[in-house]
Amino acid sequence: MIEFSAGALALLLSVSACSERDGPRGEYGARDDAPQARAAPSARAVQIGFDGPRFDACASFGRVTNLGADGQSLPVLAAPAGSAEVIDRIEAGRGLSMCQKVGDWMGVVYAPDADDPIDCGTGSPVPTRRAYEGPCRSGWVDEDFLKLVAG
Repeated sequence: MIEFSAGALALLLSVSACSERDGPRGEYGARDDAPQARAAPSARAVQIGFDGPRFDACASFGRVTNLGADGQSLPVLAAPAGSAEVIDRIEAGRGLSMCQKVGDWMGVVYAPDADDPIDCGTGSPVPTRRAYEGPCRSGWVDEDFLKLVAG
C-alpha cells in the first residue's frame, strides 16, 4: 500500500484547486469568463472537390439575399467564425459557388467583379479535394444570407 505524507497530499490538493479556479477554457485557450477579447481565428482556405472527381468542384450555386436595408453588403470572412477578419463585402443578388459548409458558415467562391463573366473553375471536376487557389475570390459567409439557385 502506498503511503502519502500530509505534505504530498496538500500539494496534490493545491494543484487540483488551482486548475479548477482557472475556470473552463474556451475555443482559443482563453478562460471563458475572461474579460479580454479573444484573438481572431487564423485564415482557413475554402476547400473544393468534396464530391469526387466525377462531379463539379463546388456542388451548389446561390445568390446573396436577405440583407435588409438598401446599401447593405454581406461580409466575407477569412475563416468560418464571426470573429474572423472581414476580407471583402458582396452585394445582394450576387451569384457565387457554394463549396464547403462548416457549421452555419458557407465557403464560397465568386468572381472579383460582379459584371465580369470570368470562369472561376468551380463548375468542372477536380481530381481530389483541395484548397481553392483562384482565379476568383473565396471566403466564408453566413449561410442565412444565401439562397440556393442550383445544386
